[in-house]
Amino acid sequence: MLAGALALAMMGSSCFAGDGIVVNQSHIAQFKSVLNLTPEQEPYWHRVEAVLHDIARRQEAAAVTLDAHALRRLVSSAMPLFRRLDAEQKRDAMRLARSLGISSLASAF
Repeated sequence: MLAGALALAMMGSSCFAGDGIVVNQSHIAQFKSVLNLTPEQEPYWHRVEAVLHDIARRQEAAAVTLDAHALRRLVSSAMPLFRRLDAEQKRDAMRLARSLGISSLASAF
């Protein structure tokens, strides 16, 4: 989902919202692990992680998928981190996004 959101951020679009995407705690941990953040990138992850945890909590409570508002929040929080990722980190994030079944977002990248 992070890779997909980052892809949307690059496109400046939220047209994929409501695509049945569900954020959970496991996905958040997987993305952080896959990104293999440097010490310089780590502070930018904290804002993204907070938004993802909030989205996950809301989805658990209301059994909803990612909506346009949540996607905009995620994109906004992810852009500063995205700008600091190297090509390998972006590629690894995209690979994970596809493996999690969010290829509609990942393919936009």
